[in-house]
Amino acid sequence: MQIRLVDEFRIERSQAEEIRQLLAASYPDWEFTRHRNYFKQLPTRRMLATQGTRLVGQLGLEHRVVSTTTGPASIFGIIDLCVDPSARRQGFASRLLQEVEKLGRQNSIEFLVLFAEDPRIYHQQGFFRAANPLRWMRIDEHETLGLAEQPLEELMIKPLTERAWPDGLIDLLGYQF
Repeated sequence: MQIRLVDEFRIERSQAEEIRQLLAASYPDWEFTRHRNYFKQLPTRRMLATQGTRLVGQLGLEHRVVSTTTGPASIFGIIDLCVDPSARRQGFASRLLQEVEKLGRQNSIEFLVLFAEDPRIYHQQGFFRAANPLRWMRIDEHETLGLAEQPLEELMIKPLTERAWPDGLIDLLGYQF
């Protein structure tokens, strides 16, 4: 397996279509995947996992500062991790997460942050559920709907430094990835 980090603006049309097909296969209930290769917003970068010439996994990666009760925190937001259904249970998702962690540690990122309904793979990789109230910009179908503020049980965190994840309000300073 080969993993590449690609700036979103450098993704070719054929790669974008492969990503769209992978998302559609992984999230069949998401109607948007018929027309685009992202959920709310394009990520800044993508990690693409290939086996030979076949795309078998991907995740979006957002580098951001968030506001916490103990000051700003540098994070990597992990977006839409998915693996082709025919390639699951072969370690691709774990490898993608390990590559993000390695990149984060090399670049002084304090936390990995993601939102997941099913936490199993993330627990195995050292993530934990956090119960912080969150503030974020609500986006739906390319329209800003305003600010939201509430806890989301899907929030998962992995510290990459000695800094502990703080209690209290976390302002995502942008959309919820």
